[in-house]
Amino acid sequence: MGYSYSTYELMFFLICYSFLGWCMEVCYMAVRTRRFCNRGFLNLPLSLSYGFAMDLLILVLPTLQGAYILQWIVLLVVASSSAQLADEVSVRVTGQRLWEQERRSVYFGRLTGLVYALLMGSIALLMVLLVHPLLYLLCQMLPALLLRGMVWVVCLLMAVDFTVVFYTMRKRPFPEGMQTISKELLEQKKSFGSWLSAHIWRRLEKAYPKLRAIGQEEVREGKDCVFAEGFCLDKLWWIFFISALGGDLIETFYVRATAGIWMSRSSVLYGPFSIVWGVGAVLLTVLLRRFSDKEDRYVFLGGFFLGGTYEYLCSVFTEVFLGTTFWDYSDMAFNIGGRTNLLFCIFWGILALVWVKICYPPLSRMIEKIPPVTGKVVTWVLVGLMACDVVISAMAMIRYVERAEGVEAENKVGEFLDMEYPDELIEWRWENLRIE
Repeated sequence: MGYSYSTYELMFFLICYSFLGWCMEVCYMAVRTRRFCNRGFLNLPLSLSYGFAMDLLILVLPTLQGAYILQWIVLLVVASSSAQLADEVSVRVTGQRLWEQERRSVYFGRLTGLVYALLMGSIALLMVLLVHPLLYLLCQMLPALLLRGMVWVVCLLMAVDFTVVFYTMRKRPFPEGMQTISKELLEQKKSFGSWLSAHIWRRLEKAYPKLRAIGQEEVREGKDCVFAEGFCLDKLWWIFFISALGGDLIETFYVRATAGIWMSRSSVLYGPFSIVWGVGAVLLTVLLRRFSDKEDRYVFLGGFFLGGTYEYLCSVFTEVFLGTTFWDYSDMAFNIGGRTNLLFCIFWGILALVWVKICYPPLSRMIEKIPPVTGKVVTWVLVGLMACDVVISAMAMIRYVERAEGVEAENKVGEFLDMEYPDELIEWRWENLRIE
């Protein structure tokens, strides 16, 4: 079954599936521990990792109709990757590891990560087959104004909720004990802020008894500050920039060597940067770095399936949200809908192996040698410039599609885009761009 979704519909589904995922965790814990506890990071009854995973699946699975083995591979990769990414995000945002130990001990004991992926993939498949059609019909019956209002209200509540929880958990980066913090907060002046902080700490302590501070053992007094030390957001940004630049150059010279032409392979209008390569390198780092001490075949297989799925998702994303296609492998053997193919999946596996075993360790050390102040300033300057580049590129691309469909500029923004980014510029910059 294939549906066409608007942005508001996808946000509606994200909220619904986040709520259903939260209900599933709460019910499981209620049966196991015989008590209620809010298992979500937010105070709201939402577990966003489930919502994001289901949004990806409802977009991708319909494009693989009849390819049941490939559908199962996508289910497993998305289920396991979303869980691991949620765990990593919790560490980066709060400094606390909320889920990893729970999944190992509370949920599955000695069961392997593959069993977890199979279980979550099976649940996701049932949701897609049995629940999603009903949610889709409900979404279609809602008046457009009501749907948009609901989405905006919930998104605003999530933003406020996230801000409160983030502030509370960052207030004491390395607490010695949850119980101690709760008592200290309760002994303070009974202000609303203190009460709210104490409430959040007690809720998280109740939901995650084994909650622990990440990096507490790494705090060392008297040590000089090191830029992007360990595994952190600053380092991921630099990995993104370096890989986006390197990936663009690799593709450019690959096309030159195989096709004999120079072709722009950049994802943005300004600068030789491939967003696909940059994000791909970040995902490989986050999801596969813990396998660096494993045998090579595990890293290769992880890159093979993760990279192939990622490339397929990128193709679906650009088609759904931008109405364009940047690559088409329909003329290559063993291709999957023209979005990826066996050869490139093998390339992804080899790339993952080279990245995790050879490239990442020295690159990590090189990044840490950047002077701290200089590194921070340059990092956020690059982030700001890249954000502007991505927004401008997306707007120009969307307007290019509208012009091809005969849509006239309705305001000054459209006129500006038509004047500054005409068809000739877009087609020169993205020669492989095709409108769906």
